[in-house]
Amino acid sequence: MAIEIEFKDFQKFVEFMIGCNHRFSCPENFAIAFIRPEFKEEYEKLKEVVKEALRNTDIFAEIDNNLFVILTGTDKKGADFISKAIYEFFNKSVVEVYIDFPEDGKSVEELLKNLETAVENKYGFLIGKYFRK
Repeated sequence: MAIEIEFKDFQKFVEFMIGCNHRFSCPENFAIAFIRPEFKEEYEKLKEVVKEALRNTDIFAEIDNNLFVILTGTDKKGADFISKAIYEFFNKSVVEVYIDFPEDGKSVEELLKNLETAVENKYGFLIGKYFRK
């Protein structure tokens, strides 16, 4: 079962993951995901499925019926397994975007900007407000 954190700490955890990589070269990569149901009434069910599907080394935070996930030791290709399982379980009514370190960015700012751009380009959702101070 994944570890749930408060959303206000999500950026700090991404920074921590990058710091561990620079100091110990471990994990070599990690993925960040944005996940939400297409229908708000399915949010609680989606949250429970995601919590159970993720490993105890994965981290997630929630805000406004959106889940933000850090998948340790996983790149976008590895995240594809989780993505397909969630997508099929919810009959294709889930919005998911995955990016990974270091392919999509090597800093917190770069990773979150690329996540923001990917979500906006794919679904039109503006998630940047969550990361602005």
